[in-house]
This record gives sequence, structure tokens and C-alpha cells, in this order.
Amino acid sequence: MPHSSGGSSHSGGSHHSSSSRSSSRSSGSSGGGSSRRSSSKPFEGSKRYLYYKDSKPYFVYSNYDIRKKDMSMIACWIMTFVMFFLPFLAGTVFCTYDAVNFPKKIQYFKNKSVEFIIEDNLGIFENEKDLKRSMKDFYKETGIVPAVITVSNETWNNDYSSLEAYAYDVSVNRFPDEAHWLIIYSESIKDNGFNDWYCEGMQGDRTDPVITGPRGDEFTDSLYKRLLQRDKYSVDEAIAETFDQLTPKMMKVGLKNTLQFYVFLIMTVLLLAGSALTLVWSINKTKVPEIYKNAKPCELKAVYQEPCNFCGGVFIIGMHTECPHCGAAIPAHHYMKDANGNVVQIM
Repeated sequence: MPHSSGGSSHSGGSHHSSSSRSSSRSSGSSGGGSSRRSSSKPFEGSKRYLYYKDSKPYFVYSNYDIRKKDMSMIACWIMTFVMFFLPFLAGTVFCTYDAVNFPKKIQYFKNKSVEFIIEDNLGIFENEKDLKRSMKDFYKETGIVPAVITVSNETWNNDYSSLEAYAYDVSVNRFPDEAHWLIIYSESIKDNGFNDWYCEGMQGDRTDPVITGPRGDEFTDSLYKRLLQRDKYSVDEAIAETFDQLTPKMMKVGLKNTLQFYVFLIMTVLLLAGSALTLVWSINKTKVPEIYKNAKPCELKAVYQEPCNFCGGVFIIGMHTECPHCGAAIPAHHYMKDANGNVVQIM
């Protein structure tokens, strides 16, 4: 069915098309935990590791190998991305793309005779020839046939609530093909000292791929500004020049829904940024701290420390043949070992 492409009046300003779109989305959440644990004190299932910092030995107890990367964070990120980010990202990308219009010329009147209707019932048009030329140019570019009619306010005031309602009735009865764009201009035939004019556009459903909301709004606003300049434009000149202004733009890629496009574009950018930041955070979490890279498992039952004779750095006896700080040879020690070969006493 036909619907308004926008309208205007002298006293009320301009109004845009009333069509709207809505979208819905659902969300889910997932959680998980990690059993990896490290501590400065021993706990059940832990293993002791020796590392050095500032020329001193330190111990850490862990239930995993502290020298290896923790890939569980990457796996968790992948699961979160696939289950949460990816569906939302696909939805926002689709909705952003859906808000973009790629107009195609209307083919309804192909191989059909076309009549360009101009009905000046008020007798106010000054150059119908130029108006028809503008209408024909618009049709050649878009495949949509414009129709322009003028009526008096008294024609519709008593039986219709608004010019929009009257224009809808005219469109349904006179242009059932749904491929016309009807422009109706109305003003009072009574001299009340004020030109109480109205203008309304009514487009058929077949015109929607070309006359999108933003395009219709641009036409309405441009025509309204010209109709306010009666010292410069007659009504037909205002309509003709507005068609001339819009015709070159109609078949260019544009937006069907400006709000939808920018809302979902921002959401897409935020989702991409969020997924990238969490990925970077996850990668950083997998990195092994420098002090752990050269750590060694330490299973000694008794721990004895001794300073290096060359650099003074402290090391654990029984764990090295060279100083872990300067590389100097460590003098031989006599140990007492248990049945498992662990040093239990320095002689």
C-alpha cells in the first residue's frame, strides 16, 4: 500500500516519512575457571621450582610447569569469541549492511506507455513544460513516474483529517500500480491574508528500493525551503528544481535507515575492538614471566645456600655445577644423600 514520503505546510514546517524498522537481539553468557595454581607455600599436588632474582634464590610451588605457556586463556578466548562475539558480530554486520541501499531502477513501466500527470486545479502553475521535463528526467533515471496535483484546502478539509490522508486516498484510487510518486500541493482559495499551504508526498510500495527514508526526507526538506521563497520560486518551479536536485542522487548507494546504520556500525566497531583487546590480554596472559623461563624443578629435601666466590650471588648447593649468576665454576662439595639421591647434608 502507498505510504507517505514526507510532507510540509506553511505553519507546521516539514514532516518526514513515518516508516520505521525495528530489530531485536538476544544475548548469552558463558563462564569457566582454571585449575592452575601457584603459591609461595607448598600445597597438595604442587611441585617446587627454583628461580633467581637479584642474585638471590626463590622458590615457587605450582601444580603446572611454570616454564611453559598457559594456552588455556587462548582456548577460553576462542570459545568466548565463537559463542558470544561471533554471533553478535555477524548480527551487527548484517544489520549495518541491511541499512545500506543499493538502488535498482524500477522496471514496472518497461514496455508500457507512461503518462505524466500534472493537474493544476488551483491554476497557479507558471511553467508546466519545465515541470514535466523534470518529471521525465526523474522517470528515466529511476523508473518511477511522478504525478503532481494541486487542490484547495477546502477539497479535503471536511472529509479528511489531514492532507496525508487525502493523498493516500488519491494514490490508492488513481495509482494502484504502486509505482507512482504522488506530490500534492494544497492551499486555501479563500483570501484570509495568510497563505495556508500544505504539501504531501505519497509513494507506492514498488518505489521503496529507490525512494528510501533519507532520500524522501531530503526531497521534503528541499521542497519546503523553496516553497517558503515565493518571491523566488512559483510552486511548479519549486517542485521542478527539487526533482532536478534529487534526480542525480537517486540511484547512488545511500542509506535506507540512517539511525540503524550508525547504531549497528558503532556496535560492530565496539565488538571488534572488544574482541581484539581481549585477545591481546589473553596473549599477554600466556607469556611466561622472564624470571620463570630459566626456573628448575627443585626436589631437594634439604636446601642449602652458598655465595659465589666470584660475584657474590647466592645459589642453591646441589642444583648447579656453575654459578647461575656469573657462570663461574662452583667448587666441589661433599654431600650426604638419601636413597633417592637428594642432598640432605653438606659435609
